[in-house]
Amino acid sequence: MQLRRSVALVVLLCACRASGEEPEPAPPARGGQGLELQGAPYERVFTESLAVLPARELSGGAADERARRAFAALDPKEQLDLLEWFTVECEKLGAFQVTLIQYVIDGAEREASTWPDLEAPAWYDPAVHAPDLPIPRKPLAPDEPEIVAVRNEILDAVGSRRLDSGWMVDYARRSLVRLPRQGDPVRVFENALLGMAPDWDLAEALVELALDDGSLQKNFEAFGHAYTDRWGGVYPGITLYDAHASRLQIEMPDVDSLGLVHDLLGDWETWKSPVAAEQQEALYARIAELFRAVHCHRGLRTNLARTYLCGNAELRDNYANNLDNFHTLWESVASEPATLRAKLPDEAGWADFLQGWHDSLVADPQPYLKGTTRHATLDRDAQRVRATLLRLLGEYGAIARIETLPPFDE
Repeated sequence: MQLRRSVALVVLLCACRASGEEPEPAPPARGGQGLELQGAPYERVFTESLAVLPARELSGGAADERARRAFAALDPKEQLDLLEWFTVECEKLGAFQVTLIQYVIDGAEREASTWPDLEAPAWYDPAVHAPDLPIPRKPLAPDEPEIVAVRNEILDAVGSRRLDSGWMVDYARRSLVRLPRQGDPVRVFENALLGMAPDWDLAEALVELALDDGSLQKNFEAFGHAYTDRWGGVYPGITLYDAHASRLQIEMPDVDSLGLVHDLLGDWETWKSPVAAEQQEALYARIAELFRAVHCHRGLRTNLARTYLCGNAELRDNYANNLDNFHTLWESVASEPATLRAKLPDEAGWADFLQGWHDSLVADPQPYLKGTTRHATLDRDAQRVRATLLRLLGEYGAIARIETLPPFDE
């Protein structure tokens, strides 16, 4: 409707200029007349004043909601067609984000299609690790509300993220694994709304894998076992690593605690099931030491990988204050994962590494300025990627399917 009114206004102005006349100004609006409307940002609005309201872009969640409705209006084949077009258009942007994605994927040692799918983790066998307390393990229903609540509490404790990756690094196998929704076009679309080009998640996972030197592979295999409770329930989607990383008060059944000690320390004598109450504190402290090594190792690499492609990245495990320091690290190695891997510390040097890097940037802020520039560049790239998606929705005709204009007035 605005377009038609604009055309009509142009016609009116042209007609007046041709006759040498100027259009008469509209009479001023008179307060107190017309239909009163309620709502922000105006306490009282009258129909006469609507004509002078500014034309504004959609803001807040309205823009995302319209885009979602437009994408949902396409059939599955059309959605894939639009995303394929979106991929091509993103490549034409020449953005730093897209360049990094292509660089990493081009340098991968294997095709994406050859990475394995995610598998349910194994659990420690009570007959082996707790023969005097052999409570059978039983997988719990993943959709039971109580199980969902426990899973959300544990996983949310480390932080949340709007981006939804279709890949994950399996540190125990030193491999990528494909997550169940990796090929879901809606997932790709939602990430694009957040400014991430297709295959960003594959590139990010490849970077994280490249930062791992494999030195703690055995430790990750141990902490990769499924989390269970004292009654033998196996919680789907939660590993011992996830449970310990949450830092919540969690149950620690003997079979899991002793399984870690047996696998990582080879100690089958110090503690035996059922573990006596006076021995539990020492056992749990030893497990905490073992977990600290894998937590420092994986946490640093996961969050560095998240800052590789995303400016305002959402970091987990309390790394948020390192955001621009990490961008500066990437800038210091020209965004080359192999070079950065050689600089990363083990658990013993983890704290000194982070503090030392921070202190060096305080002493000489020039590199830090380059890091913040990298951050800002990736943020601008995200805006361009998002704008490309919204433009293509219009050009593809998806917007027109959900917004039909009324006919011309007679």
